[in-house]
Amino acid sequence: MNRLDPRGLHNGRIMTAIALLVIAVAAGCVATSALRAGTIGGGPGDGSVDLPEGRQIVFRSLRPGPAFGHVAVLPAADVRRERAVLPTRCERVAASPTGGLCLRQTRNPTQLFAATLLDGRLRPGEKFPLNGIPSRARVSRDGRYFATTAFVTGHSYLSDGFSTETVIGRVDGDRDGDRDGDAVGNIERFTFLLNGQPNQNVDRNVWGVTFVPGGARFFATVATQNRRYLVEGDIGRRTLTALRDNAECPSLSPDGRRLVYKKRTGPNADVWRFHVLDLATGAERPLAETRSVDDQAEWLDDDRVMYAVPKGGAGGRNADVWVTSLRGTAPRLLIPDADSPTVRTTKRGRLG
Repeated sequence: MNRLDPRGLHNGRIMTAIALLVIAVAAGCVATSALRAGTIGGGPGDGSVDLPEGRQIVFRSLRPGPAFGHVAVLPAADVRRERAVLPTRCERVAASPTGGLCLRQTRNPTQLFAATLLDGRLRPGEKFPLNGIPSRARVSRDGRYFATTAFVTGHSYLSDGFSTETVIGRVDGDRDGDRDGDAVGNIERFTFLLNGQPNQNVDRNVWGVTFVPGGARFFATVATQNRRYLVEGDIGRRTLTALRDNAECPSLSPDGRRLVYKKRTGPNADVWRFHVLDLATGAERPLAETRSVDDQAEWLDDDRVMYAVPKGGAGGRNADVWVTSLRGTAPRLLIPDADSPTVRTTKRGRLG
């Protein structure tokens, strides 16, 4: 495997896009919450932070103040407890029992964005370049793989001519808990199988990875020719196999039986609704959340999913995390002033 380093991830097209982004940031013309200045450490909450044991929700805290955007943790069974806020600031965060992933903006004008691996206590470790605006982050439940998605042009899945880069890496850890990333690669370059045949469309974009536990498989979204496909990916074979169209940002349930994803509905292309797919039967049905939400949902448990809803409409600087059940109960507020939630389970003595 090749190490994740700048030379292996840059090309002329991406460097041009980054140059344009530098100009846009300097002019204040890119309207996205991902363009807030960020740091790794050096902010509120420095020092030792006690994390709750057992099932945790790891998320970005969006409470106004100096800790805005910092990684935070709550026990899944008691979200009303005061959140534990860590020094690390991110634009997207994801976690597993053995570690996590932070996508962030840097203060380096020649490399605006970066990704950082987190250890079991969610402390920052190895970092590597991210070639665009942070969009999606995921870590497999066993901690073996991680995925980053960035906009290299555009800043929304509704933008005309947007382009993404989605990279999968394999995590290696040592006895001291240090975590290094080995490159699997940009999965846009995997063979895309549509109707059983290789598809060579050059306008392909891939995003929204969710990993299948215990192996080298995943689900994701492939967009080409103005259509979105739910695909099953195979890291070993380097393939993306289309399963159905009109499905974006899948998320696999903890028991591996269902996928939740957003689906375009109605006459307008800018309206989504969450749907759940039973993988055994192929049955699909909408969830009770009727708002159009542009987020990759995360499962709170096998019956409930959670997601971030911006305050003040799409593109708002702040958001809340909401939850809804597969049983059709009305959505409810779960964590105010928060986004980018994932769930992990830890045990005493196994936090890194």
